[in-house]
Amino acid sequence: MRDFRGLAVAAGLAVMLACAPALAASGTALGVDPSAEAETAGKLRVLTVGADISIGDNVKTGPEGQVQIKFSDKTELVVGPNSSLVIEDYLLRDDQSAGKFAINALAGTFRFATGGAAKDRYIIKTPTGTIGVRGTAFDFNVGAEGTEVLLFHGAVLLCNLKNECVTLDGTCEIGSYDLAESTLIGAAEDTKGDQRRALREAFTYAQVQTPLMREFWVEQARQCFNQGFVNNVPESLVKDEDDAPVDNGCGGEGFSEGCEYPH
Repeated sequence: MRDFRGLAVAAGLAVMLACAPALAASGTALGVDPSAEAETAGKLRVLTVGADISIGDNVKTGPEGQVQIKFSDKTELVVGPNSSLVIEDYLLRDDQSAGKFAINALAGTFRFATGGAAKDRYIIKTPTGTIGVRGTAFDFNVGAEGTEVLLFHGAVLLCNLKNECVTLDGTCEIGSYDLAESTLIGAAEDTKGDQRRALREAFTYAQVQTPLMREFWVEQARQCFNQGFVNNVPESLVKDEDDAPVDNGCGGEGFSEGCEYPH
């Protein structure tokens, strides 16, 4: 009599695998500026437009590098110059919605906009804490001493490793955290002098979005450091002593009535 136990075990495993959520290539690099690469299990590959971004990939950029990634649930992530992050988890359900989205931002400058997943399923780790995402778009900078976040819309919870937390929930609100404390800095337009200049330099995508594809632009970004911003007034006429004139045309920087923006 034939022993069918092995076949039964194999069939059972096949059923389990068929029913389990699939871990797949989770994102696609829609825009790549050299130099940019991904390291997986110790192997490096140069990133090009259309490259898959998968769980375990450590995405790295050089001084001129940049990677614009769109994930399966429409989440958008920009990895700026001199930056590094690891895609730690991206679990797809049968309906292709995201079960969990986790990245470890090691260093550099980034832009993040949530997609179609449940808002409590996003988590961003950094060396000094975490960013809990609640349906939003924001820029953030990760350094050796801490992390700074500029919120455009939605809400984020910033917690350091001592679990000291602050919440950002206002347009153009800024917060930071390091090993010592978590701090609510306040509205970008209320910053002054050296602090304002340092923040403008840190959040480069809030100043100039032209290096990005249009679908990675955020409508609110350019107003954050322009006091008294009004949609119907050219941004070149709305500046403080620290602001230089800007191009407000549809092909350049800033928000202009009649132009189309994705966020």
